[in-house]
This record gives sequence, structure tokens and C-alpha cells, in this order.
Amino acid sequence: MLSLLHYIKDEEVHFDKLKIWDFYLAFPSQVRGIAFPSNLRKLKENVFKYKENPYEHLSDPKRIFERMKTYQLSAAKCLASYGFIDSQSLLKNKIVKTKKEIPGELLEKLNNLTTEKSNIIKLIVNEFVDLPLYGRNGLKARTGLIDFKYDPRT
Repeated sequence: MLSLLHYIKDEEVHFDKLKIWDFYLAFPSQVRGIAFPSNLRKLKENVFKYKENPYEHLSDPKRIFERMKTYQLSAAKCLASYGFIDSQSLLKNKIVKTKKEIPGELLEKLNNLTTEKSNIIKLIVNEFVDLPLYGRNGLKARTGLIDFKYDPRT
């Protein structure tokens, strides 16, 4: 999660968005299942160029995503306790980065990502960051990881 926050330019992001992005960072091959917006069709073709890793096959991605929730919440609370995100905003399901600097050794590890993880972060930071979370065309609907049926109409 800290690596995602490090690369995201926005100072505030909804926690559900961050959890979805974190899932794809943990399981990069699952990006194939996202319904890409029409303006990103070329990008989707590039995603399918990569070989699928048979060891990353998930029979039920939504269930795995649900099981990750407690770990993701614990990670967010840990980041808040270290002062990297605002703890009061976390109570409102918002992740707000603080001005606290990431220590050099940790920053070095965040910058030494595998090519696959780096590409996923670039996809998220450059292309998916502006996708809305809610609605039929939102990130929740496009990924299928979180129900969107009761989302506010957009």
C-alpha cells in the first residue's frame, strides 16, 4: 500500500479504490479481468501480450479480495500510526497522505520494484486514477471485486 501511495499524485483517495489497486498489485495477472474503458482499448491489448502465470490463477478473485480486507485495514492503520496517512480521514474511508517523508532505506525498496509491479503501478497511477469508484462505469463495476448495485447514481 505504501508503494501505491508513494506513486499516486493525488493527496486523497477513497480507501476502496486503494484496496482494489492493492489487489492488482498483489495479483498482477488479474488485470486481464478488468473491463477497460473504450479509450484504453490499446492498453488492454498490451496487457494481454504478457504471458499469464499459471501460479497466479485465482478461481474466485472476489473471495480473495474479501479475505484481503482485514490485512489491508491493518496496513492502513499501521501507515496511520507511523504518520504516513491521516488517521481521522481513515475513519471516513479516505486515505489522505501526510507530508511525512518516507525513510531512505524504505524509499529505496519502493523504487526497486519488479517490471511487472512497476507496470501495474503505472497503469493505476496514469490510467485508472481518474476512473470514478461508483456507478456502472466505475472501478467497482469494471473490476467486479466490490458490488456496485447500491452505489449513488452517477
